[in-house]
Amino acid sequence: MNTNVPVTLAWLAYCRPGFERDLAEELMARFHCEASQVIESSGFVIAPGARLKTLSETAVASLTFARQLVLTQPTPVTLATNDRVNPILQALLDFMAVNHIAGVTDCWIEYPDTNDGKALSRAAKAIEPRLRDALAAENKIVGHAKYRAHIFLTPTKEAWVGLADMNLAAPDFLGIPRIRMPQDAPSRSTLKLAEAFHVFLADSEAQSLQPDMRAVDLGAAPGGWTWQLINRGIRVTAIDNGDLKGDLVDNAMVKHMRLDGFKYAPNVPVDWMVCDMVESPSRIATLVSKWLTQGWARYIIFNLKLPMKKRAGEVLRCEQIIGEACEEAGLPLVLQLKQLYHDREEVTGFATIPTKRSQFAHNRAAIKVADKVVNKAVNKAAKKVKRVSGEPQTTEKTVSVVKAPPRKILGTSPWSAKPPPKKDIKQKRRTS
Repeated sequence: MNTNVPVTLAWLAYCRPGFERDLAEELMARFHCEASQVIESSGFVIAPGARLKTLSETAVASLTFARQLVLTQPTPVTLATNDRVNPILQALLDFMAVNHIAGVTDCWIEYPDTNDGKALSRAAKAIEPRLRDALAAENKIVGHAKYRAHIFLTPTKEAWVGLADMNLAAPDFLGIPRIRMPQDAPSRSTLKLAEAFHVFLADSEAQSLQPDMRAVDLGAAPGGWTWQLINRGIRVTAIDNGDLKGDLVDNAMVKHMRLDGFKYAPNVPVDWMVCDMVESPSRIATLVSKWLTQGWARYIIFNLKLPMKKRAGEVLRCEQIIGEACEEAGLPLVLQLKQLYHDREEVTGFATIPTKRSQFAHNRAAIKVADKVVNKAVNKAAKKVKRVSGEPQTTEKTVSVVKAPPRKILGTSPWSAKPPPKKDIKQKRRTS
């Protein structure tokens, strides 16, 4: 086959059943493509027009409704009942050859998170080791490879063959973290915060959740999120007119205050603010904006209870409320909104004012790009001043060449990372 012929690829994204249209809308806005397969309650979306380069620039963490993002062929493999491994193997080998990929680090056989999809789990477990062995025999399993192969089975006896970038894809099978429900937690909502820590903090969890940190839990009762915090050694001020339950009552690590979460303000800044109040999304977004711009908390995790319709639009509206408030205050912002597995009709958000030392998995690349853009602009301006004879270039012109990092790298939010405030750039300009 001619491996130099350009190929048409497609995005395959997994989601919570019932949110296919929201995911399709997000993919179309991000990649300027049209979703070709949007089946209600199917648990996935297909959108043509993808490129291998774009896969290496897009973290699944930057997509709100996607659990996993895979680059796939535009048409699936039809599976015969007597032989399912060889058609998948040949399609995968051809796919890798056309895209000049020498090997993959592993191969996962997955399926939709639906009742019909879960019925395919037995077939997936049977196919996966055989396919992995066949790839190993072809010397296509490489421990240090950049990509992982994903084979997505559907109830219509088809298989979508694709690849995911190991550095940017979800690390969990089906894009679902496996988190056990603690026996002594007062409510299942504790799983939402546990998953949020896992998704948003990743490798920086130990650094960002240190014992003796201080946290405020707005809308704490019955205490699922407070329980999650104190079990990490964090002291919590729990704000709620309702009662806490279980071991949280009279706990030395918890200070329960019967107050309105929208009216409470801490006497001194805290490390964490978490919020799981049942309120309109825009009102929660405004509250988060207040905590960020006032400097009351270093890190914030919050839930947005979405309406039944126009959910993607409501997420964007909340993103704009928070982003514009911080922009007006002259503050850089890292903001991520994600529908977690343990969420239902809601989305969980993480927000912080970033620094160069920020180590969060979802903004590590963003901070690096922001620093590179700023430093390059400042150095270029300084060299130009030295070259030009006569009147030197003004500070305003120097600042004007500094641009925000490319949106396609940073994700959907224009506030994913910002260059330092202008006054910092001016200071660098004067001392360069």
